[in-house]
Amino acid sequence: MLGKKEKIDQFLPCAEIIFEWRNEHRQTHHDFRAIWREPFFKIYDEIWKTINSRNTRIPFTDGLFQRDIIAFNEKSIREALNNAITHRDYTIQGKSIFIKASPVEFFIESPGGFLPGITPDNVLFSKEWRNRKIAETFEKTGLVERSGQGMDDIFENTIREGKGLPDLNQSDDYNVRLSIPAQIKDQDFILFLEKIANEKQTLLSFEEILELEKIRTVKVSSKVKFKEKFLKLGIIEKFSRTRGQKYTLSHRYYKDREETGIHTRILGIPREKCKELILQHLSKNKKGNLKDFNDIFPEFKPMDISNLLRELREEGKITHVGPRKTGYWKEIKK
Repeated sequence: MLGKKEKIDQFLPCAEIIFEWRNEHRQTHHDFRAIWREPFFKIYDEIWKTINSRNTRIPFTDGLFQRDIIAFNEKSIREALNNAITHRDYTIQGKSIFIKASPVEFFIESPGGFLPGITPDNVLFSKEWRNRKIAETFEKTGLVERSGQGMDDIFENTIREGKGLPDLNQSDDYNVRLSIPAQIKDQDFILFLEKIANEKQTLLSFEEILELEKIRTVKVSSKVKFKEKFLKLGIIEKFSRTRGQKYTLSHRYYKDREETGIHTRILGIPREKCKELILQHLSKNKKGNLKDFNDIFPEFKPMDISNLLRELREEGKITHVGPRKTGYWKEIKK
């Protein structure tokens, strides 16, 4: 942190930070390169100034007002760098902390994989220290708000800016690799949450924002931790196409985006309507087998179709004739 440069060169040459900038994200060659191998407290601000000199403002319209989002959020970038310094494996002599930035993303690679028990899935809520003294030094000098990884700050800032989720899935046993998006992916999502929060006079925690971002990404979720609060606020809605309840962002979100067609497609055919289609098929064709029902509902899993048939049988509307695999279903006339 405070050692002389010549001593760092002599005893800890791996303690360096390499920064590369590319004007085009996918190009092989870099357009600018800088290398720092000096006391970290000396170069802490210099690294940020180098990155910030290539920063851009991303304007977007919020009603009658124009707002700006910065491509590289200072708090997120500093936290990512502090995290790399704190948790890298200094016994690996042949690697440095490596930063690649472009208008599309900020990417940082730190030598040494995740500690035992830490994965990309639980890193936000599990705290471990590879270099505890460095972490405590950062905390005492005010470089970080608390001892720990601070990864939750990075994720929260990135989600709240509409850039989606940071990515740690490129990490392996030898390197932790963090990619932070620099471009806005869905400004409507953030405006949607802000409007609801203002209307309902409520605050959303980081865990709640994270869960909503995951729902936005996958569009449909069967397990939602804060579903009661989200349903009450009108952020999500529940529906049932086959077995069990599912959840998606509310119709209001898709209406604001002028994508109500996507919302209709997500909800699909209501469960009772599915059963009506089966009965219509049996009434018209006198019988039906699993191939017929697979053709009617190509997006359904076999178990989903079986559940619909079972419910209709329990309701006394259909019956199965013949062997289980080669038989057929027919309607019960009343």
